[in-house]
Amino acid sequence: MQKPKCSVDGCDNDATCEVILFDVYMHNGSVFFERDFTCPYLCSQHVLENEKGAQGERRPRGDVLYPFTNKNNAQGFTIYRPLK
Repeated sequence: MQKPKCSVDGCDNDATCEVILFDVYMHNGSVFFERDFTCPYLCSQHVLENEKGAQGERRPRGDVLYPFTNKNNAQGFTIYRPLK
């Protein structure tokens, strides 16, 4: 099985991580854990750039703006699941 490519426009690197949108709904404790379809994969270079450029508070129901991920501005924050 071939590794997916990084989802950043113009990047030809193999992805090292799957991008996940994560949130906890505080009223009932349910968890949102879903692939970020606006940017589903990142290489290690873009993971670092995404985190360095993140603005906002990483907390349940928080609002975080990222350079590459969460382009639909979902509440919560981005996490990365390493690809094997």
